[in-house]
Amino acid sequence: MSSLAQSTAEAEILNLSLDKFRWKTEREVDKVADLFDDELVFVHLTGHITTKADWIRQMRTGAFVYNKIALREHSAKVYGDTAVLVGKAAFTVNGRSVYHLVYTEVYTKKNGKWKLVNLHTTSG
Repeated sequence: MSSLAQSTAEAEILNLSLDKFRWKTEREVDKVADLFDDELVFVHLTGHITTKADWIRQMRTGAFVYNKIALREHSAKVYGDTAVLVGKAAFTVNGRSVYHLVYTEVYTKKNGKWKLVNLHTTSG
């Protein structure tokens, strides 16, 4: 992959992650669901592991609501059809709780479309 193609793909991943944040705060759950791979593994701050189906259900029912996501920094590296993004952000959820997190997102390209396959968060 040329460095231009690499930087273009990295920019695409960074923008996709930002779109995901916007979709979460605007409750565009269908768009989030489309981005998540069916086999998504989400490791929460507590160590709890959630599937795509579980997480989407919690967002649809309002059991978990993203009120605000304030990005502090993020970077991405692309390795062929796999991309790894690392970032820091403050997540305000369910109207009151604020979590300052470091997160890793792993994407893979399937049928020409990036899918989020793994998300891991920790305090930061």
